Amino acid sequence: MHRLLLSLLTLICADCLLRPVSSFAAADEPLRISGKTMGSYYAIVIDSPGNADARQLQEEIETRFADINRQMSTWDESSEISEFNNSASTDWFAVGQDFAVVAQEAKRLHVLTEGTLDCTVAPLIDAWGFGVKARRAIPSDQVISKALQNVGMQHLEVRTEPPSIRKAIPGLQLSLSSIAPGYATDEVCRILRSHSLMSHVVDVGGENRAGDAKANGDAWRLGVESPLGGELYKVVELTDKAIATSGDYRNFFMADGKKYSHILDPKTGRPVEHPPACVSVIHHSCMTADGLGTAMMVLGSERGIALARRCEVDVMFLDVDSSGKIVESSIGIFSDPE
Repeated sequence: MHRLLLSLLTLICADCLLRPVSSFAAADEPLRISGKTMGSYYAIVIDSPGNADARQLQEEIETRFADINRQMSTWDESSEISEFNNSASTDWFAVGQDFAVVAQEAKRLHVLTEGTLDCTVAPLIDAWGFGVKARRAIPSDQVISKALQNVGMQHLEVRTEPPSIRKAIPGLQLSLSSIAPGYATDEVCRILRSHSLMSHVVDVGGENRAGDAKANGDAWRLGVESPLGGELYKVVELTDKAIATSGDYRNFFMADGKKYSHILDPKTGRPVEHPPACVSVIHHSCMTADGLGTAMMVLGSERGIALARRCEVDVMFLDVDSSGKIVESSIGIFSDPE
């Protein structure tokens, strides 16, 4: 890769787009590894990889992905989470250690966000047609009310020793898609560090984490795309931190001239009427950034920034006003002058 090339790779997430935009000054060519996982993609760039065996490293990473999917993929009918969702039992259900860790963090963030992040909204997702069947239509009040009866993280218990979960109501279903990709990103970084590959950037389905600075001392520079598309809106420098972006402008449907977003409020059972175009969150844990980004799409900029201050995280809300102009609300790294 030549110096001053705009991007090392294109990192397109389900909602917004992030790209590393920095060049390499190190003598070693960067090592790039990419593939498919979790219904999406993954892409890795490693600075100064030395004699790292790319094939062996990729096999180890993909084995880890397969193990995480085996536990938490709702698209796999034989996964642990699918079996849990299909069971009406309220007894303890044994799960893998990864599953328990992610579910425990989902519970913590549920409380932290005052119920805004709720990983039991699967019945609402299906009711609005954003699930597997993808039959997007406005459900009746009765359908929404019935779905809400089976929603609520307070109905889920989690323990890590032995790793297991339990539902308090038979119809409870769990989806960790708003937090599991961030966890997978963290796990890939852990694998790279175990091989002393400290300087890297990892993207799993749009959730990104940067490792140590590059050999020349530069931080990784990641760009957030404009919600209007095409151009980079802002570039941030990151070292040993993660950035997760959630957005509203790619997943919605129109009915009777009104836009219905996939951003659902677990308290009302309905799409948020005026969600931000996108939200980017920076945190040391990509799993946590992933979950907070989802919650902040529901909260909106005012309540979201208040939460970010309490959590001491960096956040940027981007919206598009009636004139087509981008409106930014941000704190932390995002608001620092370049």
